[in-house]
Amino acid sequence: MLPEVQEYFDAINSYPNTRHIDAAHPVPSWDHTMSPDQVEAYFEAETTREAALREVATAHKRRQAEAYQKLVASEDPLVRWLVTDPAVRRYGYEADTVLKALPMSREEMEKFGKRQGWCEVYGDLLERAEAAGVLPAPTPHTAVGYEAERERQGQQDLPATT
Repeated sequence: MLPEVQEYFDAINSYPNTRHIDAAHPVPSWDHTMSPDQVEAYFEAETTREAALREVATAHKRRQAEAYQKLVASEDPLVRWLVTDPAVRRYGYEADTVLKALPMSREEMEKFGKRQGWCEVYGDLLERAEAAGVLPAPTPHTAVGYEAERERQGQQDLPATT
């Protein structure tokens, strides 16, 4: 997984630990028989605790936003396209799955959709990515790579390379 993608998914899938807030800002149990002073202390403690929780939540959301901005600014044009193209974002789960699998060659990407069992929409999105110029360049077939593929497939009737 690309570092900026890892950071993004870590940020959106993590939950801030608030146990330290519970310990630092205890709120007494509510009791309808409390005196007015105890009621005031209860609400003051609850307000202080909630403010501390909001501070942690704000910091967490800031971390998520910063991680997203790093994705949008990624050096990889495919990452930027997967994150920002509206047609792709309609398929959020699939786009996220591809993001997590990057980096991939063009050939690996074509096989990836088939392995996932995705419909022709994946092929359409690959075509759109091609048109947008964000796919990696095709891997040139070298004689060694071609021969290795022939052996892997067990097909000896393929034409020999020159």
